Amino acid sequence: MLVSVVVPVYNREKFISVAVACLKNQICRDGQHLEFILINDGSTDRTLEIILSLGLESDSRFKIVNIENQGYGHACNLGFELSSGDYVSVFEPDDQIDNDFYSTLMDYAKKFPDADVLRYRGLLQISGNTKKTLYAWKSKITNKLLDVLSAPRIWKSHTSVFNGMYSRKFIMDNGIKFCETPLASYQDVTFMVSLYYMNPRILIIDDIKYTYVCHDGQSVKCASDRLQYVFKNWLEEKKWLSERGIADFSFFNYRMVRQYRGILKGNPDIDRDTVMRSVRRLLRNRCIRKFPPVATLRERVLWYYFSLKARRFRKTPRKNRSK
Repeated sequence: MLVSVVVPVYNREKFISVAVACLKNQICRDGQHLEFILINDGSTDRTLEIILSLGLESDSRFKIVNIENQGYGHACNLGFELSSGDYVSVFEPDDQIDNDFYSTLMDYAKKFPDADVLRYRGLLQISGNTKKTLYAWKSKITNKLLDVLSAPRIWKSHTSVFNGMYSRKFIMDNGIKFCETPLASYQDVTFMVSLYYMNPRILIIDDIKYTYVCHDGQSVKCASDRLQYVFKNWLEEKKWLSERGIADFSFFNYRMVRQYRGILKGNPDIDRDTVMRSVRRLLRNRCIRKFPPVATLRERVLWYYFSLKARRFRKTPRKNRSK
């Protein structure tokens, strides 16, 4: 069994040496194999220089691809296209994983060969000197095959596309891709929306082996500079769903509103008018009152408030919109 690990890299000179060491230390049991595809997305710092100095040419598991900067989504898509594994995965070069992260995934893939998606049940988060669990799903949903409706909680948590692996055949056959907007602009969110609508068979492993590292250079801390790309992501996702004849946009609307609410909450200085205009343009009014199974009562109340506010935005005098 072969797993292809795609590593999209842009200006990560502070992290890339540790990331490569982390990947080198990944163990493989009998019949297990790994390939690491490093996509240098036009880094302008010393990232590529450091990668080339690490002697990876002597390690057949590593492939280095250097391209002009086209954004996180394009780098991931290119990595998937270049991959030759039975499964594909994404590794963020500023994060950390246990040495048996991929070998454990492959162990479970052997036990559950029909699984399209295999993921761990949670994430750890490091922020400064603080380490905590970012989320952890209940053990009762682990170690059995699920569909999108069997465990709605997994579609509400942190997107964490990197916390597992995906059947390459399932991804390619269903045309699931990352939106190819510039920079790192939350392309992982719409990737997971596409995945949801294709209804994969999911296996959740009752363990946590991925550590998400918070730092100042993350895209979540630069949202105000990337709103136009976030909006374009959702436009591309809406087109992708429409081309496949999908009429129920309830989950699309749900995740889109949750994302914009999160952006507003995490970036108090952001232009709220711009956000509300984007939400209004993206909402499909005929689905306003239809919720996906993942929405709780509290979330439905928040949904009504946020969506109705967006719908009324056009009628509100500009001078009063920020109130």
